[in-house]
Amino acid sequence: MHVLVNHSISSPEGFWSLVKANPALPEGFTVQSLMAGTDPSEAACLWNAPDAESLKAMMDGMFSGLCTNSYMAINEEISFGLPETISAPKDMEDSHI
Repeated sequence: MHVLVNHSISSPEGFWSLVKANPALPEGFTVQSLMAGTDPSEAACLWNAPDAESLKAMMDGMFSGLCTNSYMAINEEISFGLPETISAPKDMEDSHI
């Protein structure tokens, strides 16, 4: 299932440091796209996850105190342009986040 996560980042330095640290993710969770806003306190990610609730539990624990997140489970039947797999940029090829 695809899930869109919007991040309202209260600690940009801490948030982006954690993203760059590339923490391991549980099986079944994959970041398909990371979109950083021109304002470092804004970002969005498209995930492939078992469901929105389990992604929320993982993300809220991992990013506790760094941001607040909103989650939207994607209706894949009527959506279009969703990735199956996307290659990470060269500097994040082995990225978990």
